[in-house]
Amino acid sequence: MKPVARINQRIDYALDNESIERTGKKKKSKKKATKPPRSADEARLIIDELYERNPLLGLTASMSALTGLRYSDTSWLKFSDFIDSHGNWVHSFDLCQQKTYNMRCSKEDVDKDLAYKDSLVRVYVNDSIKEIVEECRYLSSSDEFLFANSRSSIKQDGILIPRPMSIQSANWHHAKVSNKLKLDFPLGCHSWRKYFAKKLIKKGITIEKIRDLLGQSSLQSTNHYLSTFDEELAPVISEMDLFE
Repeated sequence: MKPVARINQRIDYALDNESIERTGKKKKSKKKATKPPRSADEARLIIDELYERNPLLGLTASMSALTGLRYSDTSWLKFSDFIDSHGNWVHSFDLCQQKTYNMRCSKEDVDKDLAYKDSLVRVYVNDSIKEIVEECRYLSSSDEFLFANSRSSIKQDGILIPRPMSIQSANWHHAKVSNKLKLDFPLGCHSWRKYFAKKLIKKGITIEKIRDLLGQSSLQSTNHYLSTFDEELAPVISEMDLFE
């Protein structure tokens, strides 16, 4: 089984023009890291605003918050991921993470089958997720993809192909909501993956399990990831010991 081909690719970095002029080389500029909502009430308020701007985007954000998936993976989820060929809900499913897979495949002499296997993350289906899937039946412009947006569709060979909102547009809507609500922290699509992680650690889930649920490869990556987005969690993470 191969990963689904993506029509619109995720762009993580912008060019540093000053660096190009100075060195003649392209340099990746650091993005200002997004942060998660500080509370459930704030998360609900943000998602309500996103939903008002674009219902499918509000649902995509909700799905990311419930699964911990990146926007590049959440936005391309299929109805068949959640419901089997007999019409029954699945308890969980494995998903190949686009960014992780592409990073592994960028190395020379890579075993793509192994890269695919190592890039899998397990997604667990609960009642809240089921509600999102059911609502998407009425809102999606596709019978295949949950979050296909009619305004984002493209034509290929005279055929209209439905696709989800691009990461650039989605982050633009997040910025608009942030300005409206006068939020004092960077908000973006990735905020919901971080919100998922934040909720887990608040519930006392171990860092090992958070690593697995995020589909990360090492505890060091998870440790750094969690300590960067919340001042309240940073001391807790920094004092964690693997064998305590």
